Amino acid sequence: MGEYEAVHSAWERLSRDQHVGMSNAVAIVQAAANTDEGRRALSEILSDDLMVALVEPDALSYLRITRDIPSPPGVEDQRIDAYFRDNLYTGTRLTKTHQLRNPKEFLYFNIAVGIITGTLDNLSGARMSMAGSGYEPVVVDTPGGGKKAIGTVWVNEFRDTTFGPYNELIFGIVAVPEHGSGVPRSVPFVNGFSLQRPLDHGATLYLLKLWLDQLAPIDGGNDFLGTNKELGAFVFQDTAGTREFQAVDKDGMWLARGMIPRTSTPAGAAAARAGHRAAAGGAPVNVSTNTLAAVLVASRPDQAVGKPATKWAYAIDWRRPVVREVSPAEVALRLGDGEWGLRFRDLQFTPMLTTFGPQCVGRIYQNMSEFPLLLQSSPARETDRSRR
Repeated sequence: MGEYEAVHSAWERLSRDQHVGMSNAVAIVQAAANTDEGRRALSEILSDDLMVALVEPDALSYLRITRDIPSPPGVEDQRIDAYFRDNLYTGTRLTKTHQLRNPKEFLYFNIAVGIITGTLDNLSGARMSMAGSGYEPVVVDTPGGGKKAIGTVWVNEFRDTTFGPYNELIFGIVAVPEHGSGVPRSVPFVNGFSLQRPLDHGATLYLLKLWLDQLAPIDGGNDFLGTNKELGAFVFQDTAGTREFQAVDKDGMWLARGMIPRTSTPAGAAAARAGHRAAAGGAPVNVSTNTLAAVLVASRPDQAVGKPATKWAYAIDWRRPVVREVSPAEVALRLGDGEWGLRFRDLQFTPMLTTFGPQCVGRIYQNMSEFPLLLQSSPARETDRSRR
């Protein structure tokens, strides 16, 4: 029996009681065996409204994901993770730019996220980079009286998503709305963990520029989120203790290269907790079993310089994060000679903190009306991310 017949046979058998739950859906997906024929059979089943009416919402989401998105080879399947019992997938739509099939929901089933966070000495340059956007940089007050901004470099490996697999590099600045919001506009510098506290307490990640190696998520960001994503190319290499990365833009010009620590020790975890306590002014750091983080985001296309930024948000469950205070030598970050490498270099970035999540899940919230409830239900992330 081929996969097409196996899927129809499994459906016939498992739907006889007029109910298809998650365990049934898993068996049907196994019959599809990640093949085109199996997906064709699923498409036929899910095109029948009477059949769809028998399926529980989370099981229906899983079947639709299997129908639309081949499972990447060699990647652990986290599509039925408990996180996605409430974060559901409904299907696709066409993008404006390249007329590509794009997911209506931006879900991330298996991702490795690396972040280098540090200070930007060129505060005026950081402020100019978001002029007219409605945002301004969070100010870091140093012990010597100097004022700096907070910069971030994100290096992401999206192993399995509703876009399929892709890789990404981001240059960003931690910001707050120019008018109001109730979020602290400055933070006293104690140590590298001080630079994480604004995002943990409602600040916004302002995206300067993003590079990806697949068109579908580029269209997803540019057409639906107001980003300025472009094509790039990436090389990742994991050593015993670090993730090394290299990235170039669409013209082959170097953007950035460096490394992010990806392992921790009991002593390192204890140092992280102590660092968080010091950055919090000695306040207790409670150990949480929840590693969910929720972050506000702002972005705008290159052609919209001087215009208000688009607001959106993302949620990520870090699961097993490694957070470390670092020296610049430990990340060996080198910014390239392309346009944006030079721009970010001009902001005078000094790495101080790294975060690495080896196997995260999450989603992007395109509709900000959904986000406040998520934000209110999220615990303080600095306690979550220092627990290991």
